[in-house]
Amino acid sequence: MRHFIILAASLFVFTGSFSQNPITQTRNTFNNYGKKTTKVVIPSTSLADLMLRDAVNKSWRISPFEFCDYAEYQKIKQDTNYFFLMRVDGMYKKDLEPKIEYLTLIKGGAEVKRGLYSSHNIINLPIQQSEDLDGGNLFLIPAYVDIIQDHIYRIQESVLLAFKGSLIYSDRVSMLKGKTVLFSKDQLGYEIADEEFVKLFKGDAKLVSANDIEDAVTDNEENSAVAVVVIPKGGTAGSYCYKMIITTDSHQLLFLRRQKISKRSPAGFSAEDIRKITAPYQF
Repeated sequence: MRHFIILAASLFVFTGSFSQNPITQTRNTFNNYGKKTTKVVIPSTSLADLMLRDAVNKSWRISPFEFCDYAEYQKIKQDTNYFFLMRVDGMYKKDLEPKIEYLTLIKGGAEVKRGLYSSHNIINLPIQQSEDLDGGNLFLIPAYVDIIQDHIYRIQESVLLAFKGSLIYSDRVSMLKGKTVLFSKDQLGYEIADEEFVKLFKGDAKLVSANDIEDAVTDNEENSAVAVVVIPKGGTAGSYCYKMIITTDSHQLLFLRRQKISKRSPAGFSAEDIRKITAPYQF
């Protein structure tokens, strides 16, 4: 059974302590990351856990790492010598059940909360809806492992980014210039003709199948990026979906938005999202 977390309003929450100098404490946490061991929690032999194990073995480079099961995690989760990388089922405070499965990085130690602040969770990336038996988004796990490491590197370079939450991914669309972005039609939350949509990107966008998007990520396709939409279990109004743009060769997270689903705002990229994403293509 996977661990459950209660998510605050922000997808990313900074870590540190409530000292008189939280910036110094946070800088120490991230700058010393490579001196700590990252425990990768692998509780089963499911396809998702096997893919996480394989991805870490192939590309984890930011710290020493070891694998452990859930029982060991429970015993050592308050040990500040460790960070924990694991799959979790997340739910917001008003949810009656978990809606989305995340890949999360957790700091060892007792959790302290104040508002959106948490000394525990460092980053949560949505993978798929909870209890998704098809596992259609599991191909994202290797990319997510790279994104999490890049997140740590970026904060090591500028500690203030740790206090901005998911806003640090709201202004990176300029890096899309020169890349072809792959969308599937069902990822759009509004009606638009195919030709008009591609024209917004000056021809540097394609409407493709879900399999084509998976292949582009798996093959590390050059000079491309893919759209990702993670819809919560049930997909009902009042729940949250996530929209992302990820490069296929370097695994950079260049766009992220969380959206509350409603009749007027169905799950998927909105016209406003597309206007922001296409901005680099207008010059």
